Amino acid sequence: MPNLMDRYYYNLGTLFSEVASIYAQLPALRYAELEYSYSDLQHWSEKLAFFLLEKGLRPGDVIAIGHNKRPLSYALMLAAIRIGVAYVNIDISSPLARNGNILEASCTRILFCDDPEAALTMRQLGEQVGCEVVCLSFEMLPEVSAVNLSRQHDVAAKVDGSSIAYIMFTSGSTGIPKGVAVTHQNVLHFIAWGQSRFDITEQDNFANLSPMYFDNSVFDFYVALFSGASLSPINKDLMTRPYDLIAYIGQMSCTIWFSVPSLLIYLMAMKAMNPQVLTRLRRIIFGGEGYPKVELKRLYALFATQATLVNVYGPTECTCICSAYDLSDTDFTDLQGLPPLGQLNPNFDYRILDDDDRDATEGELCLIGPNVAAGYFNDLQRSAASFVTIIDANRFMKRMYRTGDLVREEQGTLFFVGRKDNQIKHMGYRIELEEIECALTKLPQINQSAVIYHRTNTSYGKLIGFAASTSELDEKALLRALSQFLPEYMIPSSLIVMTELPKNANGKVDRHQLRNIVSK
Repeated sequence: MPNLMDRYYYNLGTLFSEVASIYAQLPALRYAELEYSYSDLQHWSEKLAFFLLEKGLRPGDVIAIGHNKRPLSYALMLAAIRIGVAYVNIDISSPLARNGNILEASCTRILFCDDPEAALTMRQLGEQVGCEVVCLSFEMLPEVSAVNLSRQHDVAAKVDGSSIAYIMFTSGSTGIPKGVAVTHQNVLHFIAWGQSRFDITEQDNFANLSPMYFDNSVFDFYVALFSGASLSPINKDLMTRPYDLIAYIGQMSCTIWFSVPSLLIYLMAMKAMNPQVLTRLRRIIFGGEGYPKVELKRLYALFATQATLVNVYGPTECTCICSAYDLSDTDFTDLQGLPPLGQLNPNFDYRILDDDDRDATEGELCLIGPNVAAGYFNDLQRSAASFVTIIDANRFMKRMYRTGDLVREEQGTLFFVGRKDNQIKHMGYRIELEEIECALTKLPQINQSAVIYHRTNTSYGKLIGFAASTSELDEKALLRALSQFLPEYMIPSSLIVMTELPKNANGKVDRHQLRNIVSK
């Protein structure tokens, strides 16, 4: 296996070319009916890179991919990074208005889609923002001559480590999603850590459970396919059938599982998780939200003798994962709260700052180092608020990201405490409650809105919306109307309409009173 500690790779295209050469005949993408080799992926990516160049794209441009986990979408990601073009994967089921905001914010040149059933919707999206739409198919792949391949190599050689590899959009408090711009250097460090931390070899097969527009997929795609391992894409339909899902992962002999805790909690509740079916699993990794220990103990009891359970933490702005903690028996002597975040990965520095920006043992976690992303794409104002260049002499000119996560440190180990702001994690998705509130106020007759996250027990929570209106409103109709602006996972489970929202002494919406209303 190529080792980043022994060899020098300054961009992702260089690394993948070598990986594809070494493991040419091994499976890269594994589906139930077919396997595609590293050689296949490399050839497709060369053809698609040529296609992009012929379309006039150049390093620094951006493409969007309506990615439904078909083979050519993975190849297109590789083609883009090969020639220094950034990609953004989008959720094809998300509202046109929200996807339109994403394409406009990223200045997308071409929108690709891999699902014929979504072609009409993607064309409507392309018309909305004024960009070309291309449906991926094997028939559209051009032939690449030796001269054209040589031209590709020349372009690829000029892609430096600070070039943007991908843009990952997250919820935004202004109502507009914000795009985290992650560089080749960021991802190269991440791959090296992932290979080493989880002892990845060409014998491993990753269960690609997360949708490709979700940050957790970064681990699956890059750590698997840049290490000679294989990736088993799992479609959305299978995710709704717990027993079939587990049977499929067992059938594919997957060794690495990475998902949000919500999925594992659901599968455990359905009694679908079965060590006798998942015989090859050696790592069960979870992150993106807290996993209450009282629930986690049940999973640990099932799999501890077979697989290592690993709690990981990391914001999108710091390349997916920045800490990993292996669970052991001692973590369950006390079942209160969440498992530790552990210690930060090598090549990270950090500060914990109190409300006065002084170093403390409890406060906001601020991450520092080469895994910190470039910023929010085309958004200098929000970048300046969260990404800081340190001018202190001991960390002079280092980049720091203010996570908004409150942690405490005990003997070098970090524990999650809460959030500084109105951001929550729901089903693994990072959601700014203000984005939902902005969508609510777009609906006619709603004068003011507020949203809270109500945790019904240690494992489950739900979004509750409040709307102020002097009119008679149909709450169910309002929730249906929200689907014009928000993806399904951001739509509240219920909406409470009031004449006026309660206010505190400062005249602001009193969220404490709203929580009391829900708790009664």
